[in-house]
Amino acid sequence: MAQILLVEDEPWLGELYCKLLGHAGHTVNWCRDGYDAIDLIDAVRPQVIVLDLLLPWTNGLQLLHELASHADLGSIPVVLSSNVAMQNVEPIILRHYGVVATIDKAKTTPRQFMRVIQEALHANIPY
Repeated sequence: MAQILLVEDEPWLGELYCKLLGHAGHTVNWCRDGYDAIDLIDAVRPQVIVLDLLLPWTNGLQLLHELASHADLGSIPVVLSSNVAMQNVEPIILRHYGVVATIDKAKTTPRQFMRVIQEALHANIPY
């Protein structure tokens, strides 16, 4: 199926997402911070990145900025996963960084999560 990079520092949620994605036939690479994410992105070239906003040492927004600065990486669809309120962020700004969806970790069910991933796999990033 698809190569997916999960950037999530919460162990229980990372394990849940890995299990869900693995059962759906996807290959999942999981890391817990932005620095390891950069290495994995270069190594595996994921088809989708699931990115937590609040990470140790760096945050998801910094990683998005880094991805956008590389033409070959900026086209990877990103699903932002966070407990941080995103109401004040304009979707068009996030779209510039390849964000195709945002999910609220506290409210998103496993079924909703998988639906978002399927939609992200078919997203077109305009560049």
